[in-house]
Amino acid sequence: MILLRAPVATTLLLAITIAGARAASPQDELYLEITRPGLTRVAVAAPPLLVLPGTPAEVARDLQEILDRDLDLAAPIAVVNRRLYSLVEDDPRPDVLHQRWRSVGAQFLLSGTLVRAGGQIVVEARLVDLVSGELAFAKRYRAGLSTAPLVAHTLANDLVKVFTGRPGSFLSRIAFVSDRSGEPELWTMDWDGSNPRQLTRHRSIALAPAWTPDGTRIIFTSYLRGGPALFVLTPQEGYLRPLSEAGGVNSSASVSPDGEWVAFASSRDGNVDIYLLPVEGGEAQRLTSALGIDTQPAWAPNGRQLAFTSTRSGSPQIYLMDADGSNVRLLTFEGKFHDEPAWSSDGTRVVCTTRVEEHFQLATIDVVSGDETVIPGPGNNESPCFSPDGSMLAFVSDRTGRPQVFTTDPDGRPRQLTSEGSNHSPAWIDDSGGS
Repeated sequence: MILLRAPVATTLLLAITIAGARAASPQDELYLEITRPGLTRVAVAAPPLLVLPGTPAEVARDLQEILDRDLDLAAPIAVVNRRLYSLVEDDPRPDVLHQRWRSVGAQFLLSGTLVRAGGQIVVEARLVDLVSGELAFAKRYRAGLSTAPLVAHTLANDLVKVFTGRPGSFLSRIAFVSDRSGEPELWTMDWDGSNPRQLTRHRSIALAPAWTPDGTRIIFTSYLRGGPALFVLTPQEGYLRPLSEAGGVNSSASVSPDGEWVAFASSRDGNVDIYLLPVEGGEAQRLTSALGIDTQPAWAPNGRQLAFTSTRSGSPQIYLMDADGSNVRLLTFEGKFHDEPAWSSDGTRVVCTTRVEEHFQLATIDVVSGDETVIPGPGNNESPCFSPDGSMLAFVSDRTGRPQVFTTDPDGRPRQLTSEGSNHSPAWIDDSGGS
């Protein structure tokens, strides 16, 4: 079951109590408390950018729609109700204008202009602290007309960074497995489900993609040559090379944060254990040797430890170990099934799949205290992973029938990203370059 199984699905259901968030209904999921415990949202007024003459209307409309949606999905931001904007009259006196925006509940004001300059668009954005009156952020963005959406995503990323110290995930991608073209092949899509792109056409079974940290390569399991072997794919070049073809199982790859090592499960020595292998190829190093099955390794963000699934205690549970295989300790104590661990970006929590009353559900575990929170939802929900900024979760759920990839939004509501065929094994990567 825990070896090479194709995930069925994932969901979350609970309520949030976060300043500035709407009242949660019984169908909401415990989102911000899971991805960013204690995070308080900042109320930002974001009226439409001022579109200057000569700017194509469709370009301005699309850019504004994307920016509005990104801001609505930015975890640290609570966008002030846009229906209130008409109540704020413009005024040349900054202090008066700022007071008027504060009267509708805003703490910050985002304003800016959009203009066409030849074959490009230029956006100038300013973020003002309405309490102090100081400029919190200002930046000019320039891009080709056809790449205007990138400006919206980049601006949203930068605004998240103002409030959290790290950019948002609006320039990220998700790799996943889909059978929409016939066989389970590798695909990628933008973080919101747009721009799906097929990467492999092997007419074989692909499983469990894992990105290298720079986003240039994907390591995955494929039956291309018969048995389950590990391959490295460089999507931009279409280059594929085998990494581990030892007999038996080779699965569940996870790449170290420095991009030099891949941890994976292998049965090359008989039992299924965790091994390390240089990403560029070389000799495999065995990390585990206990009785039972050890699989699903996941590197911690600091690169010093791994989480993994093991049946050594009788049932699948999540364990931690140092990167050299030492200091093995049990992380999960409640329930009889835990699998598919994935780390939060700050390294404080692990999200995994558990079983509750014959259904798979998600759970988060505090790495320090061991406290576990089960996140129930309709159907089966599994294969979770955090967004690069740690503010969202991707997962797989069969709540709509066939397995599909979902993400959470800032209010904890699930958003379905895929609908064609069966889709599973999401893996998220940041494309922002850390800007």
